[in-house]
Amino acid sequence: MSDDDTDPGSPSRRIAAWTFGLSVVSVVAAGVVVGGLLHTPEPELTTALPTTTTPPPPPELPEYSYVTPSVTYPTQIPGCDVVEPPGESEMIAYAHYGAPAYENPDYPWFSGPKALAMSQALVDALPAGTEVEFAAPEASLYFQPISSYEDPTIDLGGSTDAHATLRRGDARGSLWVSVRQTADPVPPCVAGSLDARRTLGDGTVVDVQDTWSETDGVRTVSRSAAVYTTDGSRIHLSASDASYSDGEEKHSSAVPLSIDELVTLATLPQLRVTVPVPPGTGMPPMPCSTSVEGGPAIDRAEAARLGVALAAVPLPGVSTDRPLGELWPAGYDAGTVCQAVQVTTPGSESELRVAIAGGQDLPDTSETSSGRGSYDGTFTEIRTLADGSVVERREHHYAQVGMEAGAQSTQMTSRTVTVTRLSGGYVQAVSNAAVPARPLSFEQLEAIALAPDLEVTS
Repeated sequence: MSDDDTDPGSPSRRIAAWTFGLSVVSVVAAGVVVGGLLHTPEPELTTALPTTTTPPPPPELPEYSYVTPSVTYPTQIPGCDVVEPPGESEMIAYAHYGAPAYENPDYPWFSGPKALAMSQALVDALPAGTEVEFAAPEASLYFQPISSYEDPTIDLGGSTDAHATLRRGDARGSLWVSVRQTADPVPPCVAGSLDARRTLGDGTVVDVQDTWSETDGVRTVSRSAAVYTTDGSRIHLSASDASYSDGEEKHSSAVPLSIDELVTLATLPQLRVTVPVPPGTGMPPMPCSTSVEGGPAIDRAEAARLGVALAAVPLPGVSTDRPLGELWPAGYDAGTVCQAVQVTTPGSESELRVAIAGGQDLPDTSETSSGRGSYDGTFTEIRTLADGSVVERREHHYAQVGMEAGAQSTQMTSRTVTVTRLSGGYVQAVSNAAVPARPLSFEQLEAIALAPDLEVTS
């Protein structure tokens, strides 16, 4: 078990972006060539004839197969005056830079409040009986920041994406949503890329498709709706019967949303890039991760119970950008819930992260000290309470550097209080601040970590 959350000097998560064309990617498995080097013994060292041993053949690589429905051409597509032949499949990848941030000057139409308004509208419009599975914010239909690209000549319009796993009766699958702005015209109808084109009264064009694909004999069924609006919005929704759990892809053989339901979602006014944000709209939840592992899974109901206890912690003089108590799974770890908020105190601003888990071992206190320093600027204090709980305090100083070219380093101070109980319950409160601002005090962090009812005992 780590004494602290993830290294406060490193980015909170890896930044990566892939842009895919709306076409099939063909993959060809490469062969392997193995060469053997034979050694000929020297004549004066032996009288036996030199022999060689043929190495066994290398194991055969598993044959990879990717199959999609065959495309008939020439063909007619409802709503299309002209249908073009299918083209070559293609995949394009671009590297991007910069820490994730909603206020990207390259895309002034987008912001944190715009992302939240889009997300709320999307979730509110899901059909009755459709549930977004309990997951981290980035996997709960919250639109993510738009990153810039290393090559300034690349302009793909800037896409913000949101995804989640949906449940609806026996159907369980994924929903992916992408929104961007572009001046490009509506693309032509291409055989195999859509089943029908609908043109709405306001000039909006909607392409729909119901299809499937098979990878190594495993079939995925999917549906999509691509919307091209007159204000330059490009909105694409794709739903499938595939989802991930326990590190495996699983298929329910039923897509949670119909084509018409996808069209309803894709044509929501709030998803259009020019629709203003309602006054008072806040920011999406901040991502929150932790190095704690191995605890029992925490479901939505348990997270809600813990959230009520967290919200009740008195913190006089502390103002947060959103109320404490909105707990989410930490990344893909179902055994830890956490929350990150921006904090304002008199004369200072900082970030607060709270992580809660169960099933943890007590830390080793054999070298406890009233104040132990280290060469890397870390100060640690450990003590054991009367009930056997172990309280750890840590202060760490480090430099934070952005990933963009010419970024300047920022000196940071981090304070952490971790409480581990005999039952295995674990609470960690971390406060980070850029110098000269100050993080929350140890006493404030300890008030959170030792709060009643924040214990996971299952």
